[in-house]
Amino acid sequence: MNRVRWLNAQWPSSIRTIGNTLKDMPFSEESMDGFAVERVRDDFVEARFIEKFIYEEVNADPFGKEEMIERTGYRSTDFTLFAQFPYIEVRNGQRSIKEFVNRLLQACNFNLVVSPLTVNVHDWVTSFQNILGQKILVDSLQLSGVEVEEGITGKILLKGNRDVREAIDNIVGGKRYVLEKVQVKLTASSKIMSIHLANNGTAKIPTDHTSDLLPLLRQSFPNGKS
Repeated sequence: MNRVRWLNAQWPSSIRTIGNTLKDMPFSEESMDGFAVERVRDDFVEARFIEKFIYEEVNADPFGKEEMIERTGYRSTDFTLFAQFPYIEVRNGQRSIKEFVNRLLQACNFNLVVSPLTVNVHDWVTSFQNILGQKILVDSLQLSGVEVEEGITGKILLKGNRDVREAIDNIVGGKRYVLEKVQVKLTASSKIMSIHLANNGTAKIPTDHTSDLLPLLRQSFPNGKS
């Protein structure tokens, strides 16, 4: 599965200007991190953020003698910057994208504002279904913040062999809740596949179908508040 995350941003200058600045911050053999810019256009920038890290590995021979070996590793994060919402798309990045965001801030002279997104997953699923042009099935979802009693909230996981959205009202009975995550099943290329969507603006997409489904998920992404 490929993991995709979207973030909100307030660009201090044009996307083309930012892209050209990233070109001036390239990753090289001597650097610990940097950018590899693939395309710069007026409305988007496609690039990778590459980090180098050093770690030590202990090797032991059959006689118990240990040798410390220094290794070099690399982490790569694919991303696209858009002039319009959704502004930042991060693909297969690390769980922590702090260094990526810090370098992006540096490229914008620290005049950039980046913030997480909270989206309405129900709206996302509905919009995605409309754009996809076929009925999809939500066979798993997670609710949080369900008010059980005054001052007590709970988390509920629903799974089924039919659309579990139909059971929400019966279970929560009009009480407040947050729809955190859903698993969507759909048919593409005569295969049934699953997509995971979450209210923090993330999606997990089957690797073999990312190129087909990612543009549709991006297009259907709710223009929510951060």
